[in-house]
Amino acid sequence: MTRELIGFLMVMIVVVIAVLVAIGYRKKRLSESSTIEPFPEATDCNGIECLYVSTVFYDNPLRRLLAHGMGPRGKAAVAVGVDGISVCRQGERGFQISKTSLIGIERSTATIDRAVEPGGLTSIVWRHSGEQFVTNLRFQSREEREVFENEVMV
Repeated sequence: MTRELIGFLMVMIVVVIAVLVAIGYRKKRLSESSTIEPFPEATDCNGIECLYVSTVFYDNPLRRLLAHGMGPRGKAAVAVGVDGISVCRQGERGFQISKTSLIGIERSTATIDRAVEPGGLTSIVWRHSGEQFVTNLRFQSREEREVFENEVMV
């Protein structure tokens, strides 16, 4: 009986910790969503396929942006148009980085929870709602990444 009770208490501790983490995540997401304006909708979803890895704060690269559904990573398509860069994420709301808010584009090796070969991530540095962000993308091939980066630089 004692072993079962200890096992039950351990499971309950894990459940309580999971609930507290979920509550903290939700509070942080809602707090960010109230201070950061919603991002413009993506206008062109017929671009190069890639992986959306993360969007982080420029001055704090270990802090993932959670506002407006920006937290989860997954498959995406990016396209460069006259208005800016459209990032269309599967299962999430797409967003657009306008040309006026674009600061630059870099290559990086790591972000908040992902490390790849040297220069394997394309990092888009941009500004919105008075904050600077870095959106990290991972392309399937070097050629696709170079095509995208050349389109952005035009």
